Amino acid sequence: MSLPVEVIGPEGGAFPPVIKALLLDDSTFDRARIRRLGQKTDLALQLDEVSSIAEMKDAVARQVFDLIMIDYRLPQGDGLGVLDYIQHSPLNRDTATIMVTGEADMETAVTAMRNGCHDFLTKDGMTADQLRTAMTTAIGTARHNRELAVQHAHQREVIREGLTAALMDEKVQGTVVSMFRSQVDAALGAQARVGATDDHRDLDVFLATIQDDEDDFIFN
Repeated sequence: MSLPVEVIGPEGGAFPPVIKALLLDDSTFDRARIRRLGQKTDLALQLDEVSSIAEMKDAVARQVFDLIMIDYRLPQGDGLGVLDYIQHSPLNRDTATIMVTGEADMETAVTAMRNGCHDFLTKDGMTADQLRTAMTTAIGTARHNRELAVQHAHQREVIREGLTAALMDEKVQGTVVSMFRSQVDAALGAQARVGATDDHRDLDVFLATIQDDEDDFIFN
């Protein structure tokens, strides 16, 4: 039985009809065990397996995944380095990630979570229910984070457009220029102003240039 399209995850929203997952583990035995457990989760799981960091890099460069499971202990490098690589990859920087550790690596699991990993599992005693919970939690959390990033980007754009429109207004420009002149005077200090009391011609030329050139007066 596969997970239907409209099943709701822990963060809300329907899961994809097929969860495209990647498993990095150098142990053939552990990969086979996780694959068997994945088949018992009742999730529509399409699982690709790689045994080395090099194979993982090739996979994430070619395909977008919904989920990547990372074994912490690897012959070359470790899971934290892999996590960082994934987070900077063009196609999978926002992909859900799970760190798979041993019981003795709990401190590493906590570090991984602090570094942006979405969940973790321990190999010892792993069950199908635990795997399902970790996968759904990781995918839901990653989706929620993507939605927040989009919202924040939209808010920044709205603020930028508002500031740009305000600074195009002549009255606002006059106020900003006046405030800028006052701040410069204050920053110079009493002693510096004595040496600058000849006139404000250089400052006035600069401020006039700002007011006259509207294109340069826009936040980019």
